[in-house]
Amino acid sequence: MADLIYDEMTLFAICMLLGAILAMVYDIIRIFRLLVPHADIFVDIEDLVFWIFTAWMVFRTLVIYNQGALRAYAFLGMFLGVILYSLTFSKLLMFIVRRMVPYWRGFFGLLTKPFRILGHFVRKTLKNMAAEVKIAIKGR
Repeated sequence: MADLIYDEMTLFAICMLLGAILAMVYDIIRIFRLLVPHADIFVDIEDLVFWIFTAWMVFRTLVIYNQGALRAYAFLGMFLGVILYSLTFSKLLMFIVRRMVPYWRGFFGLLTKPFRILGHFVRKTLKNMAAEVKIAIKGR
């Protein structure tokens, strides 16, 4: 009987940890969205991939630690893990990240500047070449 309770407490603790880890993964996605603004369709795709990953991790955890049986306390543990992470580490992490985003964007802007200049040069050259071809075709 004591082993059964120990196993259930272990599953509860593992599910709390899983909830916190999944919330941290979503924070990483949020940080990526702050650094790299992108269209709504890509946000939707990121969310879909995250939820598929979440479902796979929950299923995998329940199969490994509870032979696939669904237990309310396992889902309560995941929920509590998400809530505890969100109220503590997530707030601190996102506060720090929001303060640093302008500096990171400036740093990445410096890194990408040569590529932007090269891209501008290539576009300009191709546009001039297209104009010359158009003039040559008209001149025939």
